[in-house]
Parts: sequence; structure tokens; C-alpha cells
Amino acid sequence: METVIELENADIARAAIASPVAVVKDVQWSVRPGEFWIVGGLPGGGKTDLLCTAAGLQRPMKGRQLLFGKDTESMSEEETVSARLRIAMVFASGRLFNGLTVAQNIALPLFYHHDFTTEKIAERVSQALELTGLTEWGNKRPTSITRNLHQRIGLARGLALEPEILLIDNPLTGIDPRQARWWLDFLCQAIKTKTIVIATDDFRAWLEVGRQFAVLRERQFEVIGGREEVRKSSDALVRELKRPVFEDG
Repeated sequence: METVIELENADIARAAIASPVAVVKDVQWSVRPGEFWIVGGLPGGGKTDLLCTAAGLQRPMKGRQLLFGKDTESMSEEETVSARLRIAMVFASGRLFNGLTVAQNIALPLFYHHDFTTEKIAERVSQALELTGLTEWGNKRPTSITRNLHQRIGLARGLALEPEILLIDNPLTGIDPRQARWWLDFLCQAIKTKTIVIATDDFRAWLEVGRQFAVLRERQFEVIGGREEVRKSSDALVRELKRPVFEDG
């Protein structure tokens, strides 16, 4: 089966800094259609930078990066944009424009990347709002909405482009159990039609839904295996990622 994302001997740079340094080195990773990856690691370990590279938002400092079987080094600008539009990167903060309404935030990339009619864009936005349970907030600005929903708005913005792959950075961090259940239920449905990669500081909620697991440790990317391998692992970092925040005794 052809890979949709592949990194070969790739060094991953810290995103958005003037003098890049490798935060993860020599990554060997293949993501195939329909897979559900959970990538765990301690905060600051490079998970977001790995996702940004996997999404094609930045190239590795060294090594090869392939998107849908094509080396990004040999892609034309048009091919690169086309590949990126098949992948939605959903940042933890949502990365919203506070001067726009929720609906306008979702519509913005549609105006930018597609020659759609206003009616078609409105239809896509309405569908994305409904899919993410955000219809009632469509005409509000992000500043008037709890920050716990900002990442879900970012998800809606990505879904409006109808991507094949969802890369989502720490979606369960800082939210209440009801909203966490929404994310888990949504992703269990989404995996029927999409490839999903989640970055997380905590494996516990993902042990029933994730299919492939990996960790970042000491600038290295390591594949752990499936759910049973994670459950049975005695590795110190894996155990840390499975441990409750507060333990008795």
C-alpha cells in the first residue's frame, strides 16, 4: 500500500525560529491510508514540529520527505500546494483570527485556495460547523467563545477543505471530560474515511481508539506498536505517558 506521508532519515527543525536546530533526528516514519497514529512525548519534545513537517508546512533539515508518494524536493509549487490541501494541520490553539467570526475563519482558506462561488463556500462552512457541533457559534468572534472550543474551530476550518489526512496537536489538553468525549467520538467516526495522526502528552485516553503508537524521546522517534504493546510496555517513558496525573500514595 502506498504511503501518504513518509519521512526518511529526516531531521526535524523547531518551527518558526530564525536559526533552526534539530529537535528530532533521523526520523524513519511511514503513514499509510486509514491508519490512526498516536505520537506521545513529554511537553517540548518536538511533537508539534514533527506534525508541521509531516503536513508539509516545513521541510526537514535533512533527509527525505514524501507526500502521497512524491518527494517534496522535486515537487513544483503547484504540486506542493495541492498535496498540502489534502492534509489538515489542526494546531492546539486553533490559530484563529480574532477580528473574524467563526464562520469567516472557516471560510478564509476556501476563498484563498478555491475558485468557489459565495454560495458554495457558505455551504462548505455550514457543513463544517454542523460536523463539529459549532453551528450556534458561527456568527460569534473567537474572543467571545471559550478557548476550549478554539481547536475545534480550527478542526472545522480544516474539514471545510475536505482533507484526506488530519494531523491534530494535543486535542484533549485542558478541556473537560464532555468535550474530550466529543473529540474521541468524532475521531472514531472520522477514521472511517480519513487518516489520522494525534500528538499527545498522555496516552491514556487513546488506548481504546489509537491503532499505531510512537514516542519522541531524546530527539528520537520510536515506533512502539499497537495498543497491546503499549499496555504491556515496561518502558519508562511509555509508563509515564500512561500514568494518572495524581496517584494515591
